[in-house]
Amino acid sequence: MDSIREATWEAYSDDYPGSPLCAKDEITLWSCSAGRREYSLCSSRVVNRTQGYMQYRAFKAGKTVFTYPAAKRPPAGAFTYTSYGNGNASVEFVNNGYRYTLADPLRSPSSIMVEAPSGKTTEVSCGANQTLQVNYTMRLMYEAGVWDR
Repeated sequence: MDSIREATWEAYSDDYPGSPLCAKDEITLWSCSAGRREYSLCSSRVVNRTQGYMQYRAFKAGKTVFTYPAAKRPPAGAFTYTSYGNGNASVEFVNNGYRYTLADPLRSPSSIMVEAPSGKTTEVSCGANQTLQVNYTMRLMYEAGVWDR
């Protein structure tokens, strides 16, 4: 855990690919392109329990179709981050009864799982990602109070 607590943006910035959904002063914590749709988890560079923000954004054909949460605010209570012993990681949130899981397996492509209130699940396949396992991402999740231990 010490290496995670000591992780800095400067040391890990090259590990994060940019996304057209995240501003230049934001971090693209996770992204997915699927056809004409783009999905990203964007973050301010500093996030903790009282400052900064994380937002999930979805674009279709160059237009924002979904942002969660709607307002930029500290992410505690809005997101849950899980890091698994096998190297996989995920971020979950619930909006209007729909459970979204941004899955970032260490050894296979990423995906978005959306579970409707009815229990029906839809999966969107993404390419390789592995940015949810980066030490700086883990530090942000820990400091933001969203890491599910």
